[in-house]
Amino acid sequence: MLRLDLDGSSARQAADAAWSVPRTGLPSGSVSLARPAPEGAGPPTAARRDAEIDDMSACPAPSPGSDLMYRLLVQGVRDYAIYMLDPDGVVTNWNAGAERAKGYRAQEIVGQTFSCFYEADERARGAPERNLAVARREGRYEAEGWRLRKDGSRFWAHVVIEAIRDEAGGLIGFAKITRDRTEQRDDAARIRDSSENLKLALAHMSQGLCLLDAERRLVLCNARFREILGLGEAEAPRGTALRVLLRRILARAQALRGPGGRAAWRSLGRPEPLGRGRVASVVEIAFGGRILAVSTRILPTGSSVSTVEDITERRRIESRIYHLAHHDPLTGLANRAAFNAQLERQLAVSGAATMLCLDLDRFKAVNDTLGHPAGDVLLQTVAERLRQVVRETDLVARIGGDEFVILLADPGPVAERSARAIAERITEAVGRPLRLDGHTAQIGVSIGIASGPQDGKDAGTLFGHADIALYRAKAAGRNTHCFYEAGMSARLASRNRLELDLREAVSAGQFLLHYQPALDLLHPAVSGCEALVRWMHPRQGLIGPGEFISLAEETGLIARLGGWILREACREASTWPGDMRVAVNVSAVQFERPGLEHNVAAALAVSGLAPHRLELEITESVLMRDSEAVLACLHRLRTLGVRIALDDFGTGYSSLSYLRRFPFDKIKIDRSFIGEIDKPETAAIVRAIVGLGSDLGARITAEGVETQDQLPFVRQKGCQEMQGYLLSRPLAAPELRRFLARTPELARAA
Repeated sequence: MLRLDLDGSSARQAADAAWSVPRTGLPSGSVSLARPAPEGAGPPTAARRDAEIDDMSACPAPSPGSDLMYRLLVQGVRDYAIYMLDPDGVVTNWNAGAERAKGYRAQEIVGQTFSCFYEADERARGAPERNLAVARREGRYEAEGWRLRKDGSRFWAHVVIEAIRDEAGGLIGFAKITRDRTEQRDDAARIRDSSENLKLALAHMSQGLCLLDAERRLVLCNARFREILGLGEAEAPRGTALRVLLRRILARAQALRGPGGRAAWRSLGRPEPLGRGRVASVVEIAFGGRILAVSTRILPTGSSVSTVEDITERRRIESRIYHLAHHDPLTGLANRAAFNAQLERQLAVSGAATMLCLDLDRFKAVNDTLGHPAGDVLLQTVAERLRQVVRETDLVARIGGDEFVILLADPGPVAERSARAIAERITEAVGRPLRLDGHTAQIGVSIGIASGPQDGKDAGTLFGHADIALYRAKAAGRNTHCFYEAGMSARLASRNRLELDLREAVSAGQFLLHYQPALDLLHPAVSGCEALVRWMHPRQGLIGPGEFISLAEETGLIARLGGWILREACREASTWPGDMRVAVNVSAVQFERPGLEHNVAAALAVSGLAPHRLELEITESVLMRDSEAVLACLHRLRTLGVRIALDDFGTGYSSLSYLRRFPFDKIKIDRSFIGEIDKPETAAIVRAIVGLGSDLGARITAEGVETQDQLPFVRQKGCQEMQGYLLSRPLAAPELRRFLARTPELARAA
């Protein structure tokens, strides 16, 4: 049955009538083209029209006047090309829809074979004949394909060809209906392309996507969604309720974490509540050892779309960036910014804080001697030792170079006791020897301590006062700790002014040397002189070495100053008579700097002084710095031919061990022993030192002989040489020359 339920008023008016169409020129019989719609079916729709217009089975016999009605109905349909073919495929009639679709008027096409609507290649393949044959054999042929208009353009056609037979079953022709489906085909192609693009987009998204309807049932999810959450395709089918989906996801998370699965899914942030009044919410969750960001947007329809992204690596990178911004990359300790922030928070909360400023002693020597890699290892070792001696609640930071700071977590009355105890533990821990690149190194640490609010109510003031206390600790001999006290700021300001003056003095050459003679007691004569530096300050006058040598060492100026002293002493000594020696004190800092042997050799070469006439004096503190490196340097100096003297013997910690390891040419007994040489216990120590020197082949010099009464004791105990005010105070070079001119009578007096 061919039902014409067509859109439009004319179609609705004709919808209740059944039409039987007698065909002029065709064998007797009729074909029903339409019949009434069932009662209650409602007005015809496009869907009903498309579905039923193709039904061309036989209908009941026609009623009178149906031909007129046929013309009114069929000829008025403009959306469909409806026409008849004879058994050979010749067009026998033509409606307005056919004219509109194909461009032919009835008088142009009636009598032509319908194959003219096919493209040439299809005609060549015999497609029109095959299609009729199908309709003839099976009663119906239906297909889609390209068809031609009169002007040669083509359109995509949906074609139905139905065989029409009489009551005896004889073929009387074909009814053919064609509809232009180009627009629908294009729409379908666009939809298909969009669908494919959507599938591709979903498949290649780095995020998982999940769409839920208003009833919270799954509409779709992509493969990435299932992959991130560990779901199989069968576990997330369309229509799955959200609660069921969540149960499966949680089960998967617990499986990933094992027995501790309760912590496998936990929120890392507070989500905004979901609801139609909310546009979106974002929450981060810990899922099976990973971090997932879940973003949900509520759509106006009540449905929702969620994206899930694995941000574990992003958070790891962000965490690393944050760590680098707040930590020292070499040691892993907090940096200055992090320390200042914590200090300010603590002061804001409690108004009190105690901090320790640390500076490593002799670190630069290790760095310069063994290289920066060894220095880095040293800093890392110190950082680890600091972690071990402080409490977990204390904050340790490295603020640059060899400087560290510690913030105690217990401000208040107990803070001072805690600071003192921690400072002592730090001094012990940092001072332990360590191996670096095959060498044994030992450093110390100076510590300054300040507590707020008494030493400062803000971070800047507290930091500055702890730094001042640190300088005080360094000035006190290093490797110790010092609490900030009122008045230190003024002393530091004075020290800073002195440092500026000292720098200018080194550049301007404001120094001169005085020489203190030493007397050979076995063959009474001046054996040599010790060179002692003086600073001719433009405002303060003559300043002794005790006022500025430690500052020169601390600031590194001793390297330039010591080089000048060495050159000037050699130059002056080259003018002295006979084999008189000149003794020059060498600072520990000079041993730490490379090139000491070169400087000594250059001074000898320039002055022309014989090497055996130069005596280098070192104290035991020099050997305590880095004994292996210092001893190696001493041996190299010995190869130059110079003499090596151990100064201030008896005041150090391990004098005897160093005497065993290096053959000193001279041992100078510290003046503190000579001042008490009349006491039996002191006299016994002096005798022991003299005996030790005799066994080692070293000359013994008594320093600080100031009275006539001390001289017999010094002779009696076996000292071969004496030096002190009894013989002469330190003299300027012109005074020394006059002194040497009177040496014979002075020697006889001695």
